[in-house]
Amino acid sequence: MTAFQLLINKILSVVFAVILIPFSVLTHGIDLISADERTDSEKTNVIGIGAYFRSQGMASDGETLYFSSKTTLIRTEDDAKTLINANYFAIPDELKELGIAHIGGLSCYNGFIYAGLEDSKVWDYPIVGVFDSETLELVDYYILDAELITRGLPWVCVNPENGLLYCTDHSKNPTKLLVYDTKDEMSFVKEVSLEESPYAIQGAEFYGGTIYAATNDDTQAIYKINPDSGKVEKLLDRNLTAGSEGEGMTFIVKNGAPVLIAMDMGPLFINAFVREYKFS
Repeated sequence: MTAFQLLINKILSVVFAVILIPFSVLTHGIDLISADERTDSEKTNVIGIGAYFRSQGMASDGETLYFSSKTTLIRTEDDAKTLINANYFAIPDELKELGIAHIGGLSCYNGFIYAGLEDSKVWDYPIVGVFDSETLELVDYYILDAELITRGLPWVCVNPENGLLYCTDHSKNPTKLLVYDTKDEMSFVKEVSLEESPYAIQGAEFYGGTIYAATNDDTQAIYKINPDSGKVEKLLDRNLTAGSEGEGMTFIVKNGAPVLIAMDMGPLFINAFVREYKFS
């Protein structure tokens, strides 16, 4: 990139930052006065097109973050803002021909990003996409059984201890966990009945052998799920501003300690919050 191009980029960055200041103030203000019993400890507010690129799933390799929109993947520093890499056309034509038009929840494992891919509102092809975590390019995909997964594949998560991938049988009212082996061509392993049904899981991640799942239910709650027994416990209610939409979640490490972070779209859908939550 030439010095002139760098100068132009800096000028444009300043111009856009100034333009977006009123929207940043507005969205922060709405969030502050509307939320009930908020449990987050820190938050990052992303405005405009940046919010679109952070509107679906999120994952982490422990140090950097990955975000999806319906058709894009980006990677940022742990501040959720500083862009490292982007793939703005992450769904290849081969999958578009199957009707795939939605990238959902993500999980980072062994140098790859695993993503739930959907032919939204049709539900014929629940697909796990495998993306290179450096280039963000699709390197493989697996079509799962639509008779087992009855309403799309909005999220997946991978157990880092054994490479087993987990999802649910239904996107809104799941009754069981479905388990697949990433080390064996995504072969089906087992199903685990859930003791209760967390409504509308948007994204999930493993930590300490437990699945943590973020939902878009009435309180945008985050749940703990035992991957062996199917026991479900509520961890916390996010209690987002009315009209907001709870999205995905993951874990990062800060100052040597794990931090649960979860994302939501603001009620005007012109901003996205990436929030930190205390957990035990």
